[in-house]
Formats: sequence, C-alpha cells, structure tokens
Amino acid sequence: MKHVWSANFRKGFVSLSTLCLLTTVLPPTLSKVDAATQDSPVISQDTLVQEQQALEQELDRLNLRLEEVRDKLRGIRQATPSQPTEAQQQAEIQLQEEEAVTLDEISIVSTRILKRPSGVSFSATPQSETESQPTRNMKESLESLPGVVLRQANGPRDFSISIRGSGVKTSFAIRDLKVYEDGFIQTQSDGLSRLDMHDPWFMRSVEVVRGAASSLYDNYALGGMVHFKTRRGSDINGVETFFSGGSFGYHKEAVAIGQQFKDLDISLFMSNVAEEEGFIDHSDYNTQTLNLNFRYNIDDRQSVYFKAITNWLDTRVPTRLTKAQFEADARQAGSLTVARNQQRVDRRTIVGAMYERELTPNTVLTMEADYDVKDINQYFFQITDNINTNIKHYTDLRHHGQFFGMPLQSYLGFFVNNMEQEGQSFQNLADGRGTRGTLAANNRGTIRNIGGRFREELTFSPNWTLAAGLGFEQSMVSVQTINYDNAGAVASRAQTTRTFYNWAPEMSLTWKPAEGYRHWVRGSTGYAIPTFGNLTRDPLTGLPGQNFDLKPQRNVNVEIGTESKLHETLNVQLTGFWVFYRDEIITQNVFDQSTTASVNADSSEYRGVEVFADWRPIPGWRLSGNYTHIDARYINFQDRYLVGGIPTNVTQDGKKVPNVPRDILNLKAAYDHTASGWGAWVETNYSNSYWLNNRNSIGMPSYWVVNLNIHKTFNFQNDWVRFAKLYVEVDNIANHTYAASGQVVSDATADANKQLYFAGYGRAFYGGVTLGLF
Repeated sequence: MKHVWSANFRKGFVSLSTLCLLTTVLPPTLSKVDAATQDSPVISQDTLVQEQQALEQELDRLNLRLEEVRDKLRGIRQATPSQPTEAQQQAEIQLQEEEAVTLDEISIVSTRILKRPSGVSFSATPQSETESQPTRNMKESLESLPGVVLRQANGPRDFSISIRGSGVKTSFAIRDLKVYEDGFIQTQSDGLSRLDMHDPWFMRSVEVVRGAASSLYDNYALGGMVHFKTRRGSDINGVETFFSGGSFGYHKEAVAIGQQFKDLDISLFMSNVAEEEGFIDHSDYNTQTLNLNFRYNIDDRQSVYFKAITNWLDTRVPTRLTKAQFEADARQAGSLTVARNQQRVDRRTIVGAMYERELTPNTVLTMEADYDVKDINQYFFQITDNINTNIKHYTDLRHHGQFFGMPLQSYLGFFVNNMEQEGQSFQNLADGRGTRGTLAANNRGTIRNIGGRFREELTFSPNWTLAAGLGFEQSMVSVQTINYDNAGAVASRAQTTRTFYNWAPEMSLTWKPAEGYRHWVRGSTGYAIPTFGNLTRDPLTGLPGQNFDLKPQRNVNVEIGTESKLHETLNVQLTGFWVFYRDEIITQNVFDQSTTASVNADSSEYRGVEVFADWRPIPGWRLSGNYTHIDARYINFQDRYLVGGIPTNVTQDGKKVPNVPRDILNLKAAYDHTASGWGAWVETNYSNSYWLNNRNSIGMPSYWVVNLNIHKTFNFQNDWVRFAKLYVEVDNIANHTYAASGQVVSDATADANKQLYFAGYGRAFYGGVTLGLF
C-alpha cells in the first residue's frame, strides 16, 4: 500500500519540518524549556510533560492546516492546469517510473517482497514497458531485463524463465525460481509455476531478484525471484476496455475496473484471448483470466489485502521437431498421429488474503494465507489427470532499530505450506479425439514444507551496509504409486516418504559512495527438493515407475556488481557471477520423446556477466539494452542411459550443461512525444547457439529478430471516454525462421531422431486499442 506509506512518510516529514519551524517562530516557549533544562535543573517533570503536550498539540494543528492548504492548492491546480514544456513532461514521466519502484519497495503491505533487500542484483520494468506493448505474453517485457531468458513451452503464455541458466532443464512451466504476484506466492509446494496465470495487460511492472535466494524466498529459489505487480485501482480510475487482433487468428478482449477511495483500492481484470489458427499447425488455443484485488486500510496502523486469480486454458500442443523436420517445414505439427493427440485442458485458481499491522512505530507484522488449486487434464503420449490442492502461509516481522547507534533492519519470518496430489495416467488411443485407453498408473502424494528465516542489515557507516541472513526448511514428500501393464493388471506398487533438511545462508556487503552509485559483493545459496514427477518416473525410460533415490539440488552463488548513475541521463549495471551446483537435477526427454526422466549431476558450474544500460539523451528518447553471457559446464557427472537397451554409464565431465543460453542480447530504441501522444520503438533480440544434449552433439541454432511498434494516445474531455491508446506492432520484421525454444533430450535417442524444437513466430502483425471510459 504505497499510499499508506506515503501518507505516513509525509506526516512524519511534516512533523519534523514543523518542529524546525517552531524552533524559529516560537523561541519564547522553547527558551523556557532550555532554561528549565539548563539553568533550573530542579524544574518538575510535570512541567516538562505539559510543555511536550502543548507542543504536540500545536504540531497536530499545524499538520492539519498544512494538509488543508495542500488540498486546496491541488484542487486549484487541477481546475486550472498549466501547460508544462515537453522536457518537463518527460522528466515527470521518468520520475514517476523511478518512484513507482522506489515507493513500492518500502510499502508497508507485503514488505517482505516489495522492499528490495540490500546487496542483491535487482531489476524492474517501468510501467511504460508494458503499456506500449500489450500483446500476447510476458516475454515481450521480461526479455528487457538482464540475466532473464524466456523460452516457449506448451501453451500460449506457458514460458519457462531462466535466470543465470537456472530453470531451463524442463520442457514446460517454470522451475528453480520463486514467483509472486502482488506479494502472493504463485509457486506451488512442488516448485511449479506457470505464466498462464499472468496476463500482460494487467501488469504495472515486473521485478526480478537475480541469483540464488533461498534465504529470502525458501525452496526452489535457485535462480532468484520474479514478482509480477498488477495495476491498482488508482492506475485505472474508472473502466478500461481492450481490444486487439492480429496474425494467425489472434484476438483479445479485456476489461479493467478500478477505483481508489479514501481507504480502499479495488481493481478487477478480465480477459479472453484466443488464436484460432496458431502459427504452428495444431497450436490453436483459447484462455480466460480473472484477477481481483481488494486493498483496504482499516486504520492508520493496519490494513488488509484480498486477492483472487483464476485461469482457464484449452490449447492444442504440437510435437517438437527433429532437426530435419524443422529445416523442411518449421511450422509443421510433427510426427503423424502423435502430434494430433496432444492437448492441455487446465484450470488453476488462487484465493488469498494478507493482513498487516504496525505493532509499534518500528515494528510491522505481515500475515498471508492462500488456497491454490490446480486441475489439469493433459493429452500427450499418455493422458494424465491431476488435481493439486495447495495451502500456503507465511508470517513476517520487520523491525527498524539500532545497534550501538547504527541503523539496523531486522527481519524474522515463519512459513508452512502443504500440497496434496491425486493423479492417474491412461494410455492414449491416438484416435485424434484424446480417447482414454487402459489405466497406466495412479498416484497419491503429499508435499509439506515448514521453516523459518531471519535477516539483519546493519548500516555500520553512512555508506556501508552489511547484510546477513539464514533460512531453514524441513520438507516431507510422501508418494504412493500403482503401475499397470498393457492389460490393466497391477505391474508394481511403490511408495516412499522422504524428509529433507535444507539450510540457506547469505551474506552481502554494499557500498554507496554517492547518490546514484551502488557497489556490492554477495554470497548466497539456493536449494530445491525433488518433485512428484521426478520421483515417480523411471530414470531410464521416463515411464511410470520410481526414482526415490533422487537428491535435492543445491547451489552457491557468488557475485560482484555495480550500479551507477554516470550521468543524469545514463544508468548502467554490471554484474559478474559464479554459481556452483551440487546434485543438479537434469530432466531429459526419453522414450518416444513424450516422457521425461530425471538424474542428478554431481557438480556443475555456471559463470558469466550481466550488463544493462538505460540512456535518455534528450527528452522523449530512451535507449536501453542488456547483454548476458553464461558459460555452464559439468565438473563431475556420470550420465546413465540405455544404449541398445542396456543401462550404460557415460562420463560427461567438462561438457556444456544443455539448454543454458550462452549469449543473449536485447537492444531497444524508444521515442515518445508527450505533447502529441505519438510514440514508437524498435528492438532487436539476439541469441547465440547452445547445446541441447549432454553429449554436446546437437543444439539450438543462433537467431536475430527485429520488432517494431508504433503507438498513439488520444485524450478526451468528456464524461464517457477519457482516453484511447492505440498500438500497431510488427514482430520479426524480416520473417526470419528460427527455433524459439529447445528441450534437453537423452542421448539414448539418436541425434537424427531427437525431437527438439518449437519454431518461433514468423512475421506477425498486431494492433489494438485501450479505451478509458467513465
């Protein structure tokens, strides 16, 4: 609640300013106090108390009068607005973008997420990044952040997210990262997150913490944290509608309703998105999303936030292509009847509440709880039905104090979550209608995580801050499976209960020599326990079975970085990192390319650099770019797969870790003419080649694409339509054929038969309009 914090901050600042004023305009009163405390040491305590009360009453009266005057001035300025220069308008826009991040970081509600921890690699998209390109998915804004890479998965908005190479050893969803929206945890207790839930038109900005962060965000934060932030009622201030259409039968209809009252901010978003044809054959989809946010300030010391999100998805999924298939026709669906029987029909709903109370002026309590249910029906090599019910909770205490006169920020947190799974798999009869055949397996499982964490940030000199934190978590995984043969008879029964104990220490040192400069060194850790899917698949075939010996994966992240405002118009960030993994879980596609198996790689290392620059040379212009280089290789890895049907050990020491992008570049030039409402940008994205198998014999080809956007805002002075924001966008202007994503494939399959690629969209045209109503 930015406005709560802002009001409290203004009140405190006004009180301090008024006290200084009283020192000047009320010297007789203060002189009496001085005389009482210096010349007359025998003055009574009651007299001092009376003087204090009188001063406090005078402060309150002056504060109230000052706010009344400000309100009157604000009303006069709104009634007779001045016409600022274009330079003033651009400066105001840049200031608002910077304040949008800064104020939210120190917002009271959900401070654990919104306040940027000291000594971390942090980046955020400005609101203008989302407003000017409200097209199909979050990739279009997230790829502007350093160290962040998105790869297409099994659905219209289903992308995997990689930070410093994490989270890409999977062919769907998001792994090895913690995901939040408005402070509510989106990652389920088994570590799965999906971007299906997040509509880009709803978003105000996206924040990313890069590097292992389990001391802050617990299980699965191997690569860091991604925090989506929706627009508030104060951003909408009425009703907005959005209509968009484009290539391959794409269309989107959306509505936003929002308003801020004195103590209440409410926003409601609804959208329907479909692509009737699909760029790749057999990839059409439709999806609907509902997102409700209700923020209420109970009083000056406490507030409550209610949130509900639900998403429905029905999409057909093509088969990934072999290298020969991709070169022959990148838009084909893949192998015959297998490709015609792949589909996702998924539902997910999250309902939660967050309560915050200021226990003392320096101590804040935050409590969050949510109910998260996922119901999936997926048709691939087998037809799988799963229901996951998940309850999550955290309680946080934040305190601002002192240690021997030095400012000390303290944090203490507790969390617990529990997820149940009931699932079953059937043979797919491959008749083009997704007909279920013989029952292949059923399972029931529970994942329970419970733990705590604390953190101290000590500013031991005006420019230096030492931060240290520690997290602990106990995780219990219980799984029961029954597997059936082709005739439907019980083939095997397996069950296990595994308990994992994980510790996550972190320490950083930050130096801020001057305003706009920050340099830091950080050591942090992450961990992620095996999931139901990891444990219930045979490690050699990927078929239903058991893999109960799989270990949790852990990493240690070491980084050194600098963030500098070299000029009023130029900001740069440079970070070098080195990440050490132990028992990294490598998930590979095996057996007809439709099943997966997971193994532990004993040790691997990732090292690289992240560079980001934002330059605004003249009013209206913004030139930005980021570059990420990652060198990831196995140090000690004894791979194991079937060779001629025989389990075989193969040493992969020194090989590059598959599916980790090597060189990523994003450059963008944008211009907005505030007075006329016209704006445009052009961006280019480059990805170097990298390997997709442990043997390093086949991989992703490099690519370079260019996108163009033109937008225009019209403002109206009437009671029905406040504004209209139009945009036209052309993606992949050169119509370059490229692979948007690849997946790790076991070397049990010959390279010629490895199904690897989803093709990226060819040249595509999109256009749309947002109308601000009422």
